[in-house]
Parts: sequence; structure tokens; C-alpha cells
Amino acid sequence: MRDLLGFVYGAVYGVALVVPGLSGGTFLVIFGCYDTICEALSLDFKVIRKRFFFLLLFGIGALGGLIGFVNVFTLLLHTFPIQTNLFFTGLILGGLPLILRIATEEEKLNPIYLLPFIAGLALVVSLFLAERAGLFDMGAVRSAGLILSLRIALYAFVAGLVMILPGISGAFVLVAFGVYDMFAGALKSLDFNVLIPAAIGILLGLVAGARLVLLILKKYKLPVYCMIAGMVTGSTVPLFPGGAGFNLPTLAGVLCMALSAWIAWTMGKRETGKQTGDTER
Repeated sequence: MRDLLGFVYGAVYGVALVVPGLSGGTFLVIFGCYDTICEALSLDFKVIRKRFFFLLLFGIGALGGLIGFVNVFTLLLHTFPIQTNLFFTGLILGGLPLILRIATEEEKLNPIYLLPFIAGLALVVSLFLAERAGLFDMGAVRSAGLILSLRIALYAFVAGLVMILPGISGAFVLVAFGVYDMFAGALKSLDFNVLIPAAIGILLGLVAGARLVLLILKKYKLPVYCMIAGMVTGSTVPLFPGGAGFNLPTLAGVLCMALSAWIAWTMGKRETGKQTGDTER
């Protein structure tokens, strides 16, 4: 059954990749498959063979989320921004207990680990505030031909590098570089002149990011997960909807948040306490 859920997890991850402010890595942690996806992306063939069916469904779901579901979720974000953002906020907050449980499997928390939590929180919030201030506005791509393809691949590589990190939105990087509209338009129109170099860059970035994460996790699991918890918590700040207040949309949004938090918490309870993604190995 958990393998079949790979399609759902992949679809949510795919949608998160194209919605600025949402972090795909955050949802991987919440769904309990973060390590599995990182190990597969780092080309650990033992994991790939063992979880092949799950990974296949995850990949299909992610592709479907990128191409098929993005228009639906974009419509929801524009039509019901408060409810949609609070729904995602609930998913994130409801997944925090799972992150803390994974972090403390082998070592108990002590006050010193509050520092990486604060660092992760500050990093995500600082990036959000800097983006709001326009500090990362690098302008749109104006190249053509091979130069354009190389620049697209480079931007996509940087976006892919952070797409695996919890709390940081890969789409935010594309917004910062001024190429988000071009990438989103290419997805809708299936413009392969943009999609092919973008896919190559994102794939290379994901592999590099996954290898880096696994290397650090092996040596510093608890502090890294504490930092991840801070980054995940910080990712709720960009999602806080404008216009929220004492009104019916906010009330509906709070109900959506409560529902999604319960869903994420229930899914987290099903984890057995083994390392994330290793429950069936």
C-alpha cells in the first residue's frame, strides 16, 4: 500500500516544484520518503532495486504534477488563495512531529540543537524577505540559441540543487532569476526547446543536492534534522496568505489547515520509527 502512495507523494512533489513558495523537499520529509528519494537520486542502485515500484510511481506522479495538476493548483491559488495556502500550511505543521521523531531515533535532543533549528528557520525567512525586497531580481533571459539553452540549464541546475532541500522553494529560484514565466509557459505549451535543457539542468542539480544531503546526514543526523525542522517551519512564512483576518475565507482556510494537519499527522503516525524511507527495507 505504501508503494501505491508513491504516485500521490510524487504528484504533490511535482506540484510543489512549480508553485513559488512551496518546497518539494518539505513534503518528502512529511511523507516519510525523504531519505529514499535522496538515495535514489544519488544513484544508490541497491535502494533503486528494492524500492523500484515506489520510485516508478513517484516519478510518474511527479511528472503528472508538473504537467497536469499545475493548472488546477494554480487556479486554486488564484481563486481561493487563503484556503489553499492554509491547507499547505497545515500539511507542513502536521508533519513536524514526524521530523522530530526521525531526528531523535538514535540520539536525544538537548538545548544545543536549538541553534541549528533557529539557523534553518532564519535561512528560509531571510531568503523570503530578500526576495520580497527584490534583492535577487536578476532580470529575464535575453539570449538565443545555444547560449540560451546553456543559461536555461544553468538556472535549472541551481533550482534543482535546492529542490531537494526542505523549506526552500525551487520555483522561488526561477522567480529570482526572472525565468519562472518562461519555464511555466514551456510546461503548459510543451516547448521542448526550453524543457529539454531545463530537465537536464534540474536532474543534475537534484543528483548533486541529494549526494550532498546524504553526505552530511551520515555524520550529523540530529543537528541536520533539527535544521531541517527549522527550515520546514520557516517555509510556512511565505505561505501566510494576504487578506487573512476575521472573515469567512479565513475561517474556511483554518478548517482546511486543521484537516490537512490531521492528514499529515496521521500519515506520520504510521511510520515505524526507522530511518525515513527505510521502513520496508
